[in-house]
Amino acid sequence: MSARHATTADLPDVEALLGSCSLPVGGIRSEAVQFHVSRDKTGLLGCAGIEVFGDRIGLLRGVAVEQRARRSGLAALLVSALVADVRLRGIDTLVAGTKAAAGYFSRLGFTLADRAAIPPALLTSHEFAHTHIAEMTLLKAEL
Repeated sequence: MSARHATTADLPDVEALLGSCSLPVGGIRSEAVQFHVSRDKTGLLGCAGIEVFGDRIGLLRGVAVEQRARRSGLAALLVSALVADVRLRGIDTLVAGTKAAAGYFSRLGFTLADRAAIPPALLTSHEFAHTHIAEMTLLKAEL
């Protein structure tokens, strides 16, 4: 398994995977959102994205893995590739919002984030548009 930058051709498959995992797809075609993907000969295995806000902060978006590839470490691989990429671009903080995966993100080094410390612009992301923010756990990772 390997991760690479998503291309425009990957986006329909990314949207389908996110939808099948009940994750928001709004705004993923924006220039501010970039994905890493992993594929095999049968199609998309997983994806992880980041939405950049300003110069130094990013919102982790759309970490999803096809059922057939779960428990393989693929999500961690995709997040690691994304983190390595954004570090090179000067992003020093990643924020993740989740309803069900707080424990998973904690194992990847994310810690609970104080809502008051999250930039308001970040909270207006499409990631939060269809989910009541109060129902989510916000986490952050300092890179």
